[in-house]
Amino acid sequence: MAMPSSGQIYSGSTQLGGAAMSLDISLNTNTDSISMEFSGPSSGYYAVGFGATSMTNTYTIVVNANGTVVERKLGNHQGGNALSSSISYSAVTASGTRTAYIDRARAGATGNHYSFSSNGGSINLIWAKGGTSFGNHGNSNRGFASINLVDQCNLPVTTLATQNICPGDSVQVFGQWVSQSGTYYDSLSTPIGCDSIVQQSVQYTAPVLNTLPSLSICQGDSVQIFGTWVTTATTLYDSLSTPAGCDSVVVQAVLVNATVNTTIAAAGICAGDSVFYLDTWRTDTGTVVYNGVTALGCDSIVTGRVEYLPTVDTGSIWLAPYIDVLAVLGLDTGATYYWFNCNTGAFVDTTMGADTLNPGNEFLQAPDTGFYAAIIVKPGYCSDTSACFYFYMDVPVYDYGISLRPIPTQKDLEITIDDFTSPVGYQLLSVSGKVLATGFLRSNSTLLDVRHYAAGMYLLRLDDGRTMKWMKE
Repeated sequence: MAMPSSGQIYSGSTQLGGAAMSLDISLNTNTDSISMEFSGPSSGYYAVGFGATSMTNTYTIVVNANGTVVERKLGNHQGGNALSSSISYSAVTASGTRTAYIDRARAGATGNHYSFSSNGGSINLIWAKGGTSFGNHGNSNRGFASINLVDQCNLPVTTLATQNICPGDSVQVFGQWVSQSGTYYDSLSTPIGCDSIVQQSVQYTAPVLNTLPSLSICQGDSVQIFGTWVTTATTLYDSLSTPAGCDSVVVQAVLVNATVNTTIAAAGICAGDSVFYLDTWRTDTGTVVYNGVTALGCDSIVTGRVEYLPTVDTGSIWLAPYIDVLAVLGLDTGATYYWFNCNTGAFVDTTMGADTLNPGNEFLQAPDTGFYAAIIVKPGYCSDTSACFYFYMDVPVYDYGISLRPIPTQKDLEITIDDFTSPVGYQLLSVSGKVLATGFLRSNSTLLDVRHYAAGMYLLRLDDGRTMKWMKE
């Protein structure tokens, strides 16, 4: 049941022109109407305009000296025009004071009539008073003010204790019999006309369904449930009653576990290694049968195999066949390569199918000068180790009468030939042997622009066979 809309009363009071005039306004959202009590001197007219800070184009209510009340839309600092009446009123005069009791709709009858906000709040006012006829009032008989319409109906919803019923039952709420769960409301009225809401919730006391943890038995065994011996898989129910008189059902499921007889995936080992498989460490290959019990004590027969893993392909290590140049290329990107120092027996670097010391050049360079081997590890394979090779890591400044500077270089490579006698051809190669550039060295000192080459190691080969390594940053 939807909550009834909550009617609100907004009211406020203000004095206009000192104590000469008083204005009381009450806004009732139940009737969407405005009530005013507007008092002023009975010796002449008095007036109030709404929602403005000047008299230009302002909706104004005027109480005339003869006790009549009219609505006007003021002009530009002049009396403007009388509007069609949207009010009802009466006026009482006593002791020199006239009080007009005015009622009208909250929303203006036309675009020229002022509309009051349904949420109350502050309203700017202008006021004036004058002689026996509506006209010039003089500067001392006019001014500005405001009135604040404050909610008088901030009453909380009264929530009654929740009523509980069993499915199929009913309960009396606010004079009516209710058989559906939900929230119900009754709307009352306070002495000042505000709504007072009473809330009553009705909810089912659902049947208590108490599901006990399932019981497992082995095939051929039995268990007693609710006074009955059970040997097969089933679900049993027992019906009780709650203190409120609603049904209470207890559920008990019985599971029958058969003997486990299964085959599992084979385990792999490398020669000389062991693997923990089917409850023990195993070093031999072949079929394995494990006789045990399940967690519930039933028979469990598990069959498996232990097999040798294939050995990783040592052909994925490639040695560059150049004089005084030694690089190892890891061709298997699915493998992990470990550098092994053959002199010290230490693992010194780990790469993932690419060189971590010189990333991007696609070859594996040992971390220092000396004897090193590459150990290859790949998931699902037995690891293997290459032979030990001697690596030259320091690029020579002078070798075979040739010097290369700077090493490494970023943009220019200076080639100096001590025994230069005539132009000699050259090749720039990658470490895999691919020719990248060719040309002639026409003096004993030549600068080559290599800034467009990727970082890594390269080779310089002269036509006479002399070959040197150089590195690009």
